[in-house]
Amino acid sequence: MKKYTIAIDKDINMEYNAAAVYYQKSIDENELYLDTYLNLAFLYWNFQDFGFFTYFNISEELRNIGYDKYSEIVEKGIQKFPDNLELHFWKKYFQHIICGEELSVKDCQGLIEKYGDSESIVPYFFLYLFDKVKYKKQRDELIEMAGKIPTAKNLYIKSLII
Repeated sequence: MKKYTIAIDKDINMEYNAAAVYYQKSIDENELYLDTYLNLAFLYWNFQDFGFFTYFNISEELRNIGYDKYSEIVEKGIQKFPDNLELHFWKKYFQHIICGEELSVKDCQGLIEKYGDSESIVPYFFLYLFDKVKYKKQRDELIEMAGKIPTAKNLYIKSLII
């Protein structure tokens, strides 16, 4: 069985320590799945959150790895998928949340204009926070996606827009 498939299963079952290990193995073994980079970067980033790492018993080793590697995983993903909107969005979003770097509605719209939204509507969760009428359709699609594939990343998005 592919490491990616195991990782997704562990992620959906909230076994985040194991999910991170399998996502990393998937990358190390050159299984080329976009979601591997997206989900691992998200987990590594989220492992820094006290409530998350405490509640889900994230090992100290993985928290330390995550702290060092979440941005590296995003960059590796961008190298493999240079035109992917969602990777570019998370790169900016993580820095916005952790370091307080500016991420405005205009910045987010600029990413969508540059990379398109045919592969991912994830950045619309951020836009929805500023205009609940204009982006309601995308918000509803994101909630549906989280219901179908409840990875940590999708559950996080859902938690912000419901």
